[in-house]
Amino acid sequence: MKHRLQVLPFLLVMTLSALGNSAFDNPRVGIVISRAGVENQWEVVQMAAHGWGAAVNLAGIPYDCLFVEDVAGGKDLSRYQALIFAQCADVADARYPGLVSGLKSYLAQGGSVILDGRLAVNDERSQERDHSALDGLLGLRYPGYFGDKYDRIRVSDNDHYATRSFAPGQFITQHLAEGLNIVAFAEGGQVLLQHGDEQETRPFLSVKESGRSRIALLSDLSTWSGAPSFFRNAQPQVFYANQLFNVLIGTLQWAVYGDPTGPFPVPQLSNANLTAIIRHDGDASRNLEAQVTTMNYITDIARESGVVAVYSWVSSFPEAEHWKTLAPLGKMLEDFGGEISTHSRYHRIDEAMTPARWEDELSGSVKEIEDNMKAQGYDVGRVIHFINPGNTIRMRDYGEVSRRFSFYMTHGFEQDMPLGWGNLTWFAENNPDFVLLENIPSPDYQWFYDPEWSYTTQQITAYEEAIFDHLYQNIGRGAIFNEMWHDYSITTQPQRPKERIVNERNLAFYDAMRAKFATHDIYCPTPDDLGHKLRAMAQWNYGWTSSGNKLEMRLDLSAVHLDEVADFTGGMGIKIENSGDYIQKVTINGVPHRAFHDRVVILPNLAKGPNIIKVELGPLPPQMSHLRFVSKRMPAIRETAGGLEVELLTKSKAKFAFYAAEPCVLLNADWQEWNRQNNRILNGYVTSDRSVLLKLLTKTDFRITRANLPVKSLRESENSITLTLAPGNAGSSELSFQCARKPAKVRWNGKEIATAFQRQSHTVSLPGGGGELEIMFE
Repeated sequence: MKHRLQVLPFLLVMTLSALGNSAFDNPRVGIVISRAGVENQWEVVQMAAHGWGAAVNLAGIPYDCLFVEDVAGGKDLSRYQALIFAQCADVADARYPGLVSGLKSYLAQGGSVILDGRLAVNDERSQERDHSALDGLLGLRYPGYFGDKYDRIRVSDNDHYATRSFAPGQFITQHLAEGLNIVAFAEGGQVLLQHGDEQETRPFLSVKESGRSRIALLSDLSTWSGAPSFFRNAQPQVFYANQLFNVLIGTLQWAVYGDPTGPFPVPQLSNANLTAIIRHDGDASRNLEAQVTTMNYITDIARESGVVAVYSWVSSFPEAEHWKTLAPLGKMLEDFGGEISTHSRYHRIDEAMTPARWEDELSGSVKEIEDNMKAQGYDVGRVIHFINPGNTIRMRDYGEVSRRFSFYMTHGFEQDMPLGWGNLTWFAENNPDFVLLENIPSPDYQWFYDPEWSYTTQQITAYEEAIFDHLYQNIGRGAIFNEMWHDYSITTQPQRPKERIVNERNLAFYDAMRAKFATHDIYCPTPDDLGHKLRAMAQWNYGWTSSGNKLEMRLDLSAVHLDEVADFTGGMGIKIENSGDYIQKVTINGVPHRAFHDRVVILPNLAKGPNIIKVELGPLPPQMSHLRFVSKRMPAIRETAGGLEVELLTKSKAKFAFYAAEPCVLLNADWQEWNRQNNRILNGYVTSDRSVLLKLLTKTDFRITRANLPVKSLRESENSITLTLAPGNAGSSELSFQCARKPAKVRWNGKEIATAFQRQSHTVSLPGGGGELEIMFE
């Protein structure tokens, strides 16, 4: 591991810190689980592994997926600044001595450790062992299991990087569902979060520096207590804006960097606060009417917002003649950016799977879908996306999934661990590029059909809107929203009488999420785009230096396994952490790059090798025009002689926003609107692959305030401006504009037309078809 500051003389380190300078090479963490734990308490270990996957992605730190056996077996750990032990209470006797010696060597190198739960206190039979050697090495004590449903987690000390954003005494979680196994330091340390009630408290998050190492202890983050939960179907049965993931992000960054004295870069999955994709489980694949309704509905969402679906079928369910209808609908969905996937062949994956049954359920399903689509003349290519049917598939079986698919959506623990995603390769050694996503809370099956749940459509809608808003407003950092949807629920299929609320109509819930997608600045990847971005987050390497208000980052894709990943970095983000200043200027590989928002750089496609990103910060927002947001892949942005050109790739809708300070006209957008909130923001969208050009004006003080048809080109003089317009897609075409000088005449294709004046804008209604709009000034 390379900590540049550690190899400098002490005096120089102090001098650099005093000047606000810092540097770091190749941060990387290892997320460690135990094979014995997977066998003995697989659900807890699985939720821990997936949850920490989301946490390291949100923290922007590259990572590898490790086993205790790697640490105990002499693996070179020098590339990891921190090891996260995720619910590793059970460790085989044969591995314990190696774990002690491996950790001892790792700590001697200055490595840091994060413990989620107890470490190696039991053997492979879950029988307690003598664990004093590890306890002594890390300075641990285990007071026992404490707490119940009356306990919460709150801030006890905010004088630390991980908790500095919170107030002392502030509650971080709602009441927990169960107690916790408390993990604490035997001596010293700093308790940042405490767990308890009004009368008694215990440590939940404790930190300590030991030599060059940093150690963080969490008392059962990932268990059925549901400490990070957003919503549980148990008292108090309410949504809660849980802040634990934000504390985890700070804890991870502290474990790797210590206390940074200046700004540092944090890669984000996307440049937006939230990344959205629809997971569709095709349990009602037998019901052709439900398929037709659902596929059209999901395609309409893609048209409106750009949010697309991984749409699965249970391949044996449709009748033979149904494929004549399903195939063109499937092709339509893919034409808008979605992907046809499989939900297995028979929906019968269980604990008794054999190699032959895996082959039949998975490979057999792929063949069935591909063959039926081809037979109808709609070849969708290889089916490489899989959605977990029925009960949760265990981690130990991931090899069966990863050898056939590169993109896997699973579920099962969203009430207790609400986030989980990443390039997670435990038990998937046959596919190092395997991507996994847990669905966020809560699946529509549970909301509407689970007999142990009971909520009205109105309650369900309010809860899920609150979860969306929490991810968007409070978590951010490109967090993934991928709720599980079913065809039978979208179409409100009848259900047997149950002792729960049975809603007459479910659609209002989906319409509410559809509205969220359409009205928020979110990133809307295709499944392939999302998969490659997740691979980049795990596999690339970077280093950085900061000095005063300047930061330089070396972002290197040389180690990324697939060359095509570099073609999917467009639309990702680099968040500038640990600074309240605003980005003023960015260059990438020496070229000016005017795509950023406050403290987030919007990445273009990068070179396969190293890329140099330089950022300059300042106390006030910049005043020159720049791109602030994009919802789809952005291969490139260029400064041209005429303005700012942005390439966009989309099969549905790509939204974007500029800060447009100077007089300008946006070319090639299907729709645009400027300054609606008096903030000089120019919003727009395109519905196909396009280059839009923010063309700066030099002779006229003129702006388009709204247009629902594309402007293809313009000519300007001192006394007029002429816009060449393409036909619009709307039933009626309108264009509104503002100008410093009052318009004397407005002509459409040489014929004078009237304008209406309202809200400081002149508006013209245009006949169908394209043409030239000439505006002459007094």
